[in-house]
Amino acid sequence: MTNLKLRKMKNITQIKKRLYLIVSGILFGSVLLFSCTDDFTKYNSNKNQLEDVGPKQLAALFSKAQYEGCNWLTTDNFARMSIGVGLHLSGFNTIAWLPPEQNELKKGWYDNGFVKMYSAGVHPLQRILSITSENEGFDAEHSVALIWKVFLMHQLTDMWGPIPYSKAGSGEEVIPYESQRDIYYFMFEDLNTAVTTLNAELQANANLSTFGEGDLIYNGDVSKWIKFANTMHLRLAIRISNIDPAKAKAEAEIAAAGETMDTNADDAFLAVGELDRGNGIPRIEAWYSNLMTTSMESVLKGYQDPRMQEFFSVVGDNDVFDTEGYPEELIANIGGYHGMTSGFESPSEINYFRSYSNFGPRFKSEFQYVTPINILHSAETHFLKAEGAWRGWSMGGSAESFYEKGIEVSIKQWREDQISQDSIQNYINSSNIPIAPNNYGYYDSPMTDIPVKFSADSEKQYEQIMTQKWLALFPISFEAWAEYRRTRLPNIYAKKNSANADIDLSRGMIVTRLTYSDNEKASQPEEVEKAVQLLANGNEDVVYLPLWWDVNSNGN
Repeated sequence: MTNLKLRKMKNITQIKKRLYLIVSGILFGSVLLFSCTDDFTKYNSNKNQLEDVGPKQLAALFSKAQYEGCNWLTTDNFARMSIGVGLHLSGFNTIAWLPPEQNELKKGWYDNGFVKMYSAGVHPLQRILSITSENEGFDAEHSVALIWKVFLMHQLTDMWGPIPYSKAGSGEEVIPYESQRDIYYFMFEDLNTAVTTLNAELQANANLSTFGEGDLIYNGDVSKWIKFANTMHLRLAIRISNIDPAKAKAEAEIAAAGETMDTNADDAFLAVGELDRGNGIPRIEAWYSNLMTTSMESVLKGYQDPRMQEFFSVVGDNDVFDTEGYPEELIANIGGYHGMTSGFESPSEINYFRSYSNFGPRFKSEFQYVTPINILHSAETHFLKAEGAWRGWSMGGSAESFYEKGIEVSIKQWREDQISQDSIQNYINSSNIPIAPNNYGYYDSPMTDIPVKFSADSEKQYEQIMTQKWLALFPISFEAWAEYRRTRLPNIYAKKNSANADIDLSRGMIVTRLTYSDNEKASQPEEVEKAVQLLANGNEDVVYLPLWWDVNSNGN
């Protein structure tokens, strides 16, 4: 195996130290944080406050907050959330479970994802924020925890809409839901506060480190957290660009004026090492249940994209191909990269999964505790700035220059020194366009007709930016799904079938949000009802209502 992001990993001694930190957290934490619970109401219960945790346990708490904040990307919750929701709705993967693949999402699974993020991810962060507010000398730790809170909470609000933000984890009996607009404004304020504080702290102490080895992403490097925060800030500003353009422009220009994640040395990956739950992709790779989509095939093969061999694997020979009646057209896929149709029609088509491309080499099952978890890619920064510049905002460069830099950084992220600068430049200047995927039984046309080379046409420029950004986000599916909902780009193939009566494919409808947790409806019915009323464009808790920042009509 080659090209793993091992520079994010530490040696065995460091991993053991991190394990010790997390074990220490267990000793000092409450049952809520470290038990497997599906009871969301516990996260706001006084009896579950971490009464015996203090400043000495901050590093352990932060490890736990990071680790559990990535629970959608590990073990069982990877199946519930990433497979059941993000990967197929983003256009990255076709999955082997027919109901979700046909828009009939499993509510119990994503209810569990809501619960886990609050009870296990957000709760320890709130304890950190409380401790660092009550004790002097922890401004930097408070700020980094605030940044991580924004990262977790923006995923929640971008999937459900109005959620608890200000009072989440407070221990109060009733935790109010807030509008998505208010939440976004709170997040901008929190990021601005955190970055301002960290810049001042770093100026006073150039060797400042927060949480040390308890930081599973940056190992305590404050300068990296500043860059992470500014890139997150830029992401959130772009997200609201269609609904609140003046605020979006102001916040984006603030973020772009600061230090952002610009090179792959800034990439955010969560080190998994020998922790009890590793990277979710390698864990499920052997199931052969998540395959390249025809959208990915059309673009990657048409562009002759050098990342394809890292994203996916060639179809291998298998005994299943010797089964009587196995289609010759699919047997011919052996040795090549091939995508399966999204929303495929029949359960019998699952029998043909071996005919399509699985995840790439670094995601093979034996690397569950080796390959770190993708959190935030530096390449995204350049595409965010490209869109900002395309909108006429002050980003410090042109849309074309940021677009091309984003492609370069993304390719280097995946191929490192195995590809020459000349090869990257040839790709950037390429006039190749997506191809027809030749998908058995459907035979779609090419996904789009845009080349890689930056167009002189403004409308095509935007599609190019969003298409290359989509590729650069892989496999961060929740962000890719959010951006698809915001822009309806790239032009991924629509699902062929929908088992969900609320999603009428003939009208161009897609799933735009998740419905609220049944536990919350039982424990806080009045707050959930308020949340439903706060949803834009309607007052029903349904999966087809666009969120506040999504100005698209969901259906013609």
